Amino acid sequence: MNKGPLAKWEDNDSRHENLVWWSRLDNRYQIEVQRTGERAGDLVIYDHSDGDKELLRESVGLSYGARFGPDVSDVEDWKERAVKFVDGLEQ
Repeated sequence: MNKGPLAKWEDNDSRHENLVWWSRLDNRYQIEVQRTGERAGDLVIYDHSDGDKELLRESVGLSYGARFGPDVSDVEDWKERAVKFVDGLEQ
């Protein structure tokens, strides 16, 4: 079920209780990690240029439950996954 992004594209300070981390890529894609459990979330990629169409949703872990924000190593992993996925789309 696609509910759309939790972060608003036009708001650089978007917050939501289930939004662990988010970023933009290539001024087109919005990448979010949405909390689904105590130590679990979904990495979701939306195509903003196509009405925020959901392109990817995959489960990820949240080190230490991301209580005070995401762990640096988690963020690096999420960035790598997102770039790899988007690069695959654009080939």
